[in-house]
Amino acid sequence: MLGAHHFFTLDEAQNIARETRAACRQAARRTKRVLVFSHITALRLAGMTVELDTTLDTTLLHITIASTKQRSHLVGVQEHVWSHDMTYSADTDELVTAVTPQQALCQMAPYTSQDSLTVAMDWLTCHNDELRQCTHTELSDYINEVGRFRGVTRCRKALARSVEGTDSPRESELRLGLVDFGLPTPEVNHPISDIEEGTEWLCDIVYVDEHVVIEYDGEYHYDKNRWRQDLHKRNRLQHLGWKVLVATKQDFASPRALEDFIAMVARALGQGRRDILIYGHTNW
Repeated sequence: MLGAHHFFTLDEAQNIARETRAACRQAARRTKRVLVFSHITALRLAGMTVELDTTLDTTLLHITIASTKQRSHLVGVQEHVWSHDMTYSADTDELVTAVTPQQALCQMAPYTSQDSLTVAMDWLTCHNDELRQCTHTELSDYINEVGRFRGVTRCRKALARSVEGTDSPRESELRLGLVDFGLPTPEVNHPISDIEEGTEWLCDIVYVDEHVVIEYDGEYHYDKNRWRQDLHKRNRLQHLGWKVLVATKQDFASPRALEDFIAMVARALGQGRRDILIYGHTNW
């Protein structure tokens, strides 16, 4: 079963990005060299909302150098040799230069788990246009074009489990948990047509053939207007013949809690298959 991750809200991630940039600027002022920030530092600068489980010292700033001859031994900075071409982030200023999130994620491969890489790749290729760093194809092309690097096998396995267009890292964790439990890989952000209302409902995680929808309610769903919209959406989906299950923060409180929720999904899938076989349509 997938291990628990810690996730940041958008506000928290933006605060971390600002604090990281300030620390990078201070470090850059202490040397005449151009520091190229990378690894976990570059991902924080990009506003990543996933806290990777990593063996790196996250209290340090991490930079990339082309060879050991460029070592400077700056206090509070850990240097890593990267022998491949550098790809630089467009979000730079006169003091802070960072690698792209794609390169930073590949550099993190030896220092984190495959599941963490997968969740981070989902974040990189998420549904939100303002947050998405690249497409799944662009990420795949980058990994293949770099060639051999430490952790490349882990990176490619994570890429194979990653899905483009997710809404949140928590949904990624749930999707991976479903697959690890032995269930089929579901669709993410799948649209369901509601002809009577003339609309389309975009659903977090969907098993189309079994007519099962799984929604994740984060804290932003607790707004009164959002809560009412969610209730209406789920009533409509039930009316249209879909079984709707809702995961909350409580279902991620422990591995056992997540397993219990996934077991409910498994039972719903089994019921959906039986009803479709017998009646030709789900009969919840």
